Amino acid sequence: MKEKEKKQAELDDVMREETRRGRRPIDIEERRRQAQLKRDLRMYLRIATEQEFREAMRALGLRDGSRQLDQALTIWRTFREP
Repeated sequence: MKEKEKKQAELDDVMREETRRGRRPIDIEERRRQAQLKRDLRMYLRIATEQEFREAMRALGLRDGSRQLDQALTIWRTFREP
């Protein structure tokens, strides 16, 4: 992230916290983790072939035949459908 974007993101976080004063607190770190996860998922969903996708999922620690890998493949196939 560029320095200007980083400063803007920090400012946005502070503003978000301040506008929620008196309401249920929000977890800024969790929001950042979720945003990073979404960016990562977009990257993985762009993988062109199922074989490459499987290899990427194995690199993340998912094992062949696991429920998590099956779910990831289902999501990838749905996303890749025209």
